[in-house]
Amino acid sequence: MRPHALLSTLTFALLALLSFSCVQDNQIRDNSFDCELFAYTDTIYYINATQNVIVNPITNASGTFTASPDGLAINGETGAIDVNASETGLKYKVTFTPEGSSSSCETFVTVGGVNYRDGIYVLGQNQIQAAPIYNGVPGLLLPCDDGDDDDDDDTSCDFDVEDQNGISLEDLGFEISSKGVFDLQKTVENGTFGAIPVNGQVLDVELLYRLPDLSNLALNSIPLRFFYFETVADIPQALLDDIEEKNDLINERRGGNWVNFRSLNETRPAGKPRPPFVVIVARLE
Repeated sequence: MRPHALLSTLTFALLALLSFSCVQDNQIRDNSFDCELFAYTDTIYYINATQNVIVNPITNASGTFTASPDGLAINGETGAIDVNASETGLKYKVTFTPEGSSSSCETFVTVGGVNYRDGIYVLGQNQIQAAPIYNGVPGLLLPCDDGDDDDDDDTSCDFDVEDQNGISLEDLGFEISSKGVFDLQKTVENGTFGAIPVNGQVLDVELLYRLPDLSNLALNSIPLRFFYFETVADIPQALLDDIEEKNDLINERRGGNWVNFRSLNETRPAGKPRPPFVVIVARLE
């Protein structure tokens, strides 16, 4: 090959390489995303009894959306959140990974409602109350009035609403106040776990309630799983680990005698916050 021909070939190859590099560099710049732009119009949303509540990210962007913990009904492609279809009373971390990027952006969204902490309550140590956590914030006051248990007005919280069969948790022996606080001592004394409570018994129930907040008294619900043990030593290590690590556990205990209780033998999948586990223990040892 002649020298000038070789030089022309090398020049062409170099120009092609530079051109490709510029295109690639432009693509990288095009795929960049300012995480300050990733947000929703609010940080807390409430279910609505009369219409669907769908909220979208403020900025449209291509990529993938995920949420943690599980329970938020989010479209993985658009980031749209179906509030009514989501687990309520939880704060979620929403993660957005822009298309073509290895980095991600995060924001937080809360779906209004109540939650109960996974925990162990030793009756012999006067740990007899399981109180609700409102809007994912421990200690945040519920929007209930300060009156008595009269729930006939629009300023009262209405916990333990009857289900479609006309049955409430109170009918099953659960003792719950107008502000959603379970009295675990009375719940056991009421025979919820039987006249003679069975060590290791597990009961699954659903608490229905209405709150006078921006949900406008829409019917809300939360599944709950109650355990009963005689002593702390009777609690399986797997259950202790689950509560400590906020992960899921294997339920190997049988359910109660009530027809609407469910006896489950399954693993609560990792990342799922529901149902909360309320472990009632009669005494330390």
